[in-house]
Amino acid sequence: MKKILIFNDISGLGNCSMSANLPVFSALGHYCMPVITSAYSCQTGFGDFHCFANDKVGVFAKDIVAQWTPDAVYSGYCHNSDVVRQISEAKGALPLFVDPVMGDNGKLYPVFDDDYVQQMKKLVRGAFCITPNLTEACLLADEDYNELQKHFNAPGFLGLCGKIFADFTRKTGCCSAVITGIPCGELIGNVVLRGNEPAAFVTNDRVNVNYSGTGDVFSSVLLGTMLKGYGIVEATQIAANFVGKAAEQTQRERRFGVDFCKVLHLLFRL
Repeated sequence: MKKILIFNDISGLGNCSMSANLPVFSALGHYCMPVITSAYSCQTGFGDFHCFANDKVGVFAKDIVAQWTPDAVYSGYCHNSDVVRQISEAKGALPLFVDPVMGDNGKLYPVFDDDYVQQMKKLVRGAFCITPNLTEACLLADEDYNELQKHFNAPGFLGLCGKIFADFTRKTGCCSAVITGIPCGELIGNVVLRGNEPAAFVTNDRVNVNYSGTGDVFSSVLLGTMLKGYGIVEATQIAANFVGKAAEQTQRERRFGVDFCKVLHLLFRL
């Protein structure tokens, strides 16, 4: 069992963020130490929602760490750049895993600005693993997403991403990274980057519905299995397969999230 200090938001509807972190980490046998960065009545895809932001995440973390030292820190959604800064300070020398939530489809989320991106660049430096999507990887490494987008439908696009981001860990300062959710025709791909090693590629069948929370589930399974001793490539495949099976079990409208609880038993065997 490993102890994980978790920074993430929580939503009353959406089955995402902290609502994904806690059951997945627990199913993998880890002890959860949650710090809520913000609370939403509904995840933002619903349009009508209210939010309560926690601007004292550093204080919460200090209280927790004073009682029991975590083995690792997980950072997810942060509602502003000051929260990112507080997490940078709170993590100290602890191993850090970052899901650098910033944007998608080539655009920064409208609630964020350039200062947020700069703070995120500081946070990921030194992290032992990060899980950006393609947009976030471009923001962190100063790559041109629009130029990359021209090749989306080209054969071998996943391999092209491996070449473009071959120097990603050096540019960002993280030890390893998984660039997630890359379109590959009938498949969805992930590029695994580890220092100076060649890129590795993990794919699984693509599900046509983009359910809320799949990224949170993926990153939780990835970190949880790595903390159990799995290598990053194998852990990425486990995470990708798990998300795929969860999506297959989901029959509701996308905003309500993916039904990962129906397949949590798969994690008990690991």
